[in-house]
Amino acid sequence: MPFAAAPARDVEVETAREGQHRDHDSAMKRPALPDRDHTAGPDGLNRVVAFLLTRTPLGGLVTWVARVPASVHTKLLAAFLVITLLFIAMTGVSLETIQRTAQQNRKMHEAHQRVEWSQHVDHTLGRQMHFSALALLLRDEASVARILRENNRFNDALARLEAVSTSQERELIQQIRGRQDGVMDAVADIANAIRDGRIDEARTELLNRQGRAHQEIEALVARLVQVENSRMLALKEAVETANRRSIILTACFAALAVGLALLCGFIISWSCLMPLRRADEFLGAVAAGDFTATIAVPNRDEFGAQAARMNRMSRDLGRLHEEQQQTATALRQLNARLEQANRAKSEFLANMSHELRTPMNAILGFTEMLSDGLYGDLPDDLKEPLADIQTNGRHLLGLINDVLDLSKIEAGRMDLALEEYAVQDVVDSVRASLRSLAVERGLAFESRVPPELPIAYGDAKRIRQCLMNLAGNALKFTRQGRVEITVEQQGDELIYRVVDTGIGIPKDELEKVFDEFRQVDATVTREFGGTGLGLSITRRFIEMHGGRIGVESEPGRGSMFWFAVPLRVRAPA
Repeated sequence: MPFAAAPARDVEVETAREGQHRDHDSAMKRPALPDRDHTAGPDGLNRVVAFLLTRTPLGGLVTWVARVPASVHTKLLAAFLVITLLFIAMTGVSLETIQRTAQQNRKMHEAHQRVEWSQHVDHTLGRQMHFSALALLLRDEASVARILRENNRFNDALARLEAVSTSQERELIQQIRGRQDGVMDAVADIANAIRDGRIDEARTELLNRQGRAHQEIEALVARLVQVENSRMLALKEAVETANRRSIILTACFAALAVGLALLCGFIISWSCLMPLRRADEFLGAVAAGDFTATIAVPNRDEFGAQAARMNRMSRDLGRLHEEQQQTATALRQLNARLEQANRAKSEFLANMSHELRTPMNAILGFTEMLSDGLYGDLPDDLKEPLADIQTNGRHLLGLINDVLDLSKIEAGRMDLALEEYAVQDVVDSVRASLRSLAVERGLAFESRVPPELPIAYGDAKRIRQCLMNLAGNALKFTRQGRVEITVEQQGDELIYRVVDTGIGIPKDELEKVFDEFRQVDATVTREFGGTGLGLSITRRFIEMHGGRIGVESEPGRGSMFWFAVPLRVRAPA
């Protein structure tokens, strides 16, 4: 097959390679931009990615990751580990926040208890004052016992409060205890006055003493309650502030983790996408026939190794392309010489066959004249040799005609003589010409042509020659049985079939039987003779009519050759 030759361009190749080296050096310093035609997604996203890669430090980070001498698997694993550590750290921060919140809640609970105890102190103080007044009015020791029980509760509440109080609260508690001692002295005096029966004389003094002590204690207890309330409110505000701070810290840390994860994903993905896009551009250039293209990527991983192999492939393809161009030029020149030689051969065969056919016809004419007795009676011993001469002469004339037809077809000098013809006449003519051969071989020779077939338009002589070749081969390769010629109309086509019960053709030889100078094997040639041109010429004539030809056969079960030609053949332009 001829190919288009390309001029030598050594200088252009060297210049292109120098430019590619410069492009490679500059590509090592900048990442590949996303191609709008190949990047999925809207154009706005492409512009954002291009901006991030060229106008921000992300481009340098992508290039730096690409240059890391590690496999893609290792880089991806490292990115996943970083993201996993980020989420583990986020989980730790969340747990710490929860623990801090629990501590704050525990402190709030303790503050509530302190407020409760301080209120209990205030309550027991009031009951104690109430029972003291009752004791002075009722003048019984049972009321004194109630005062003592309330005093015990008062002391117990103070002790609990003192255990968790601050230094300021402890000072107030000590003052309360001091005042409480004075109250207990007054209670003792009340008890003694009740026992001695002089309660009326001491009531006023005792009431005044106890009232002053209770007022002082009540003021101190009120201050204690106020201190505890203030402390609880401060703690409540601290808890609320800590909760807000924890929420903000957690949200910031989560946003940081997500942002860092996105950053890692962007850098890792584009460090892998850069060589893929460069490879896509490289393969597009190679597919377009530019074998001087190279791919330059900063990666030092599998993508880098793949880019190096692709560059070697490009150089090898360029070298093969140059060699192919040179070979194509040589083949084109050789084809031209072969075509010229083939035309000369066809011209020579056509002329030679024509020159051979004229004396051959003369020889056959003289032998027929001798056989007919135009030159006198022949001796009996000369009749058989003369018949052999005539038979072999006709055979030789058939071979010459085949070579002449093939030469004319190859030389483009064979034309169809288109005319109207009756299919029945063509088939009858073939049957009449080959009937003697069928009788000689003891074969049944039949034909079936529907009487309703219309008049056809084509080269009747060439159609008859095709049927002669097919039917003659069928009779020649059939030892016993029959040969049948059938014709039918299918649409605008005539289907001719020649069916025999001969030796058949192997399946692997069916596509070769129409080749020139081709028979199934050498034994067939030796046994049945022939040059192998009949089927080839038949195929050429059928194709000149715009038809098609085929064969169906099986060894030992006969063959069926068929060809289809248009009912009305169109004249060639």
